[in-house]
Amino acid sequence: MVETKLGWVGLAFSDEGLRMTTLPRKTRDAAIWELAELGATEPATPEELGDLPETLTAVVDGRPAPNGARLDWTGITPFRRAVMEACMAIPPGQTESYGGLAERVGRPGAARAVGRVMATNPFPLIVPCHRVIGSTGGLHGYGGGLDMKAALLQAEGVRATR
Repeated sequence: MVETKLGWVGLAFSDEGLRMTTLPRKTRDAAIWELAELGATEPATPEELGDLPETLTAVVDGRPAPNGARLDWTGITPFRRAVMEACMAIPPGQTESYGGLAERVGRPGAARAVGRVMATNPFPLIVPCHRVIGSTGGLHGYGGGLDMKAALLQAEGVRATR
């Protein structure tokens, strides 16, 4: 569990690395409940956490974030992984459209598929899907709500339209 200014972020690990994170939740209990629903059963060790608390608070604060997390890509298709890795390459303070991200991974015209990848992103904040916006610059879908997406972008200095 990591407390950020937007709420509590839960992290779940496997033997392969970070398996998933929650979006910030209003209470610690809400984040714990979500992790339990996904099958997490015991607290993470300091070794597993590494610099993730610093990374998550930096992302929420709009600061450059270290990202040395070992991610568990088990079950992630090559297309989904390519999209998520391309998303991780979007620098703080910048955005990319769903169509632009599709082009980055060699799949022009796959904007809807990219949107689905972002909607099912198991590593929100680590894979900064909040930086992916509509082709007109508008905010679209976000599991934590558009207010949270806007807050994350605003912290990075991005003015986003809704």
